[in-house]
Amino acid sequence: MESTKLSGIYSNGMVLQRNKDIVIEGFESLKSEVTLTLAGQAVSAPVIDGRFKAVFPPMDVVFDTELTVEGTDTITVRDVCIGDVFLLAGQSNMELPVGRTLELNREEVEAKDYPYVRQYTLTPDLDIPAVGEESINTLPEFDWIKASGTSKNAFSAIGFYAAKTLFEEKNVPVGLILTAQGGSTIEAWMCDEDLYASGISEDEIAPLRGKGALKKYMERWQNLSAVWRAEADDNDFKIEEGIKDARPVTLPGIVVKDFSGIVWFIREFDYDGICEGDCVLRLGDLIDADITYINGIEVGRTEYQYPPRIYHFDGTILNKGKNTIMTRLTVEQEFGGFVEGHPYYLRTPSGDTDIMGEWKTVVEKKMPKFNPIPMAQMLPASLYYSSILTIKNIAVSQIWWYQGESNAGDPDGLTMADSELAKKVLEQGGTGSTNPCAYDQKMIRTFSKMREFFGEVPVVLVKMADYINPLTFESEVPEGWRKIQELQERAPEYISNVKVVTAPAPEPVYELHPQNKSGLGKDVAKASVELSK
Repeated sequence: MESTKLSGIYSNGMVLQRNKDIVIEGFESLKSEVTLTLAGQAVSAPVIDGRFKAVFPPMDVVFDTELTVEGTDTITVRDVCIGDVFLLAGQSNMELPVGRTLELNREEVEAKDYPYVRQYTLTPDLDIPAVGEESINTLPEFDWIKASGTSKNAFSAIGFYAAKTLFEEKNVPVGLILTAQGGSTIEAWMCDEDLYASGISEDEIAPLRGKGALKKYMERWQNLSAVWRAEADDNDFKIEEGIKDARPVTLPGIVVKDFSGIVWFIREFDYDGICEGDCVLRLGDLIDADITYINGIEVGRTEYQYPPRIYHFDGTILNKGKNTIMTRLTVEQEFGGFVEGHPYYLRTPSGDTDIMGEWKTVVEKKMPKFNPIPMAQMLPASLYYSSILTIKNIAVSQIWWYQGESNAGDPDGLTMADSELAKKVLEQGGTGSTNPCAYDQKMIRTFSKMREFFGEVPVVLVKMADYINPLTFESEVPEGWRKIQELQERAPEYISNVKVVTAPAPEPVYELHPQNKSGLGKDVAKASVELSK
């Protein structure tokens, strides 16, 4: 067991912020003092209650140095750089990895490596401490990854495209601390005091407090899903027999209505091309989970709605003549199908084959609607304690923020449905900056608290792209979505030192996670440069 240990973010490949005090934190169980050396400079730090906090004076840009810690044990952190560090926060569109954008930007991504662009992914250990106790969360012990080779695919797409642009312009190492969590509400990023001021009561947070409480909550969420899926799978259905009862259906479209459970979709087609090589079945966007087969052989599966279905397979499974695609679709929320506007095709060495139009469908099993509880990253204060407080002493250059989707259904109130204050405010017609529950007020509080830790750093704020949930069958972007976009666009009116960039409208508008992150990343980089002047 190690007697000397660094906090998880201080790991191989790390990038530290230039021209600001550099704080290094860790643990020492036996000695009363440790000595640290970084880029030839040495400092000593006392050990208090088993922890140490060393502070190096500001340094300029450094490539390829080391950090050593001498306590009971000697630790060496290699491949350290000093440059510009950016905190990436928000939800899934900030988290979306480069690998999900290769369909549009493969050539750009693979054209060049950027070993001095690095990312630390802060996968949170979610816990909310009891009142009066310090945070009980720890940082994951991961090395920083470099934007080289296939490792690029794991980077935040916005972060990567922005960071490589900045590096090309400045030749300064770029570090990205990725804290964004898909589905997170703004309330998850807020501290207790700000939540109380926004109308959320301690009674709502209390059940979430204490070591392991959120873990149990997450286990409950996962168990609900697992039990539902297991029950849905518990049947003797044989598609070979069931296909006799299949009825015709035209795709794409949300063709499953008022039904939850498992449905099969079958498409027969003739093929006379090359039956070898790398082939792709592109199944646009499906709601919700699917397992897809060609000629009885599984070619891909996806466990939830949002990822694009891009299934690569060996062309030898194709037949000259008759072939069959079968998709086993799990529908959880009573509506599902093949979302319109997305690409659907079979790509082989012989070219593309259109696979939409007339299919057949048959029900495997009907289930009650699945009613999940909110994910942990939707709960008040969960990410504040795990993803902000844990890095409060890390110096950063700027905050890049892309969030709002999970609040768009209630922009003038609280996400927590049982908040009495939110109900009262809405009944009285309160909106905008005069309402302590409103989204703009929550943004003000969120960035104010972050700046207490990171200093008066600039913020690049991404205004959400347009979106229509295909399950609502609406023809216009919803009013709540537009309200969040308006409050984001007006952020410079009520938040200092912030620049807003607009995410481009996706095609189709039913895409919640547009792949076109390259241009947006470049816009973020441009805004970042303007804020740093």
